[in-house]
Amino acid sequence: MPYKTTSINKLISVCCLKDIEAWEITSRFMIQNILADEYQVIVPDNEVSEFTKRSPQQFQIIGESRYTDQFRTQLLKLLPENRKSQFGWYLQQFIKLLAAKDSPPEAIVLIWDADTAPIKKLEFISLDGKLIYYKSTENHAPYFETILKLTGLSKIVSFSFIAQCFPIKVLWLNEFCAEFEKKFQLPWVNALLSQINFDAPNSFSEYETLGTYISHHHANEIIYTDQPWWRLGNTLLNHVAFLSPKKARELSTQYDFISFEKWERAKPYFFKVSLPYFFKIYLPSLIQKNVNRNV
Repeated sequence: MPYKTTSINKLISVCCLKDIEAWEITSRFMIQNILADEYQVIVPDNEVSEFTKRSPQQFQIIGESRYTDQFRTQLLKLLPENRKSQFGWYLQQFIKLLAAKDSPPEAIVLIWDADTAPIKKLEFISLDGKLIYYKSTENHAPYFETILKLTGLSKIVSFSFIAQCFPIKVLWLNEFCAEFEKKFQLPWVNALLSQINFDAPNSFSEYETLGTYISHHHANEIIYTDQPWWRLGNTLLNHVAFLSPKKARELSTQYDFISFEKWERAKPYFFKVSLPYFFKIYLPSLIQKNVNRNV
């Protein structure tokens, strides 16, 4: 597929300290393989200094309260006791939406999952200026129940938009939010929260919701790619630490990017990950640091 060598205006990720081990690796691949005018990672306020130390210098590190102050308390109240564990899962989705809207209307923003490494050069704008979307196979009914309540729109594509990344024109996002502000006579965050069934598990997806809206309203301005990517990175490599530049080059003949999600972890972890990590990654790094100190 022909691509236009044009930078995304802003790449946005959301992360936290428990995922810093993956972030230190995936973020380097983002800088290397995705051209953007700005790179931002949004993290809990008390973790900003640690992320500043451990992120590529190109990344702006932003405290999440810049966005969460607008909805955090309301979200927590809406979640029933047996769903409080999903608070962070919902929180990060709203952060992404608010951070994307915090850009000029003419900007193109790429939302990129922090646990995902692009292992080859990627483009998200075609030669004729259309935005390019990857596909996945998820099909979670509660997502579409919420989308229907919010927008009145049904799924019209045969795939899922939940593919670790999502490019969007801020103009489209503003238009999307304005429509249901008008429909529900509420600020858009409140309107969104009012339509999510928090009694059901995982009842909202920012990617699926925006994808459904865009596929209806901007079909002539987008295209889809069948380029393969891989979600089960931990099964593939046992641990993100084993994604060396050499291994990335090898895997890039098969995939565009690889995800290393926390829930998917190689087992038995100690023998498959901890011991190899110690001898292949940690110990050589420690020896090299000592050598550097003594030089």
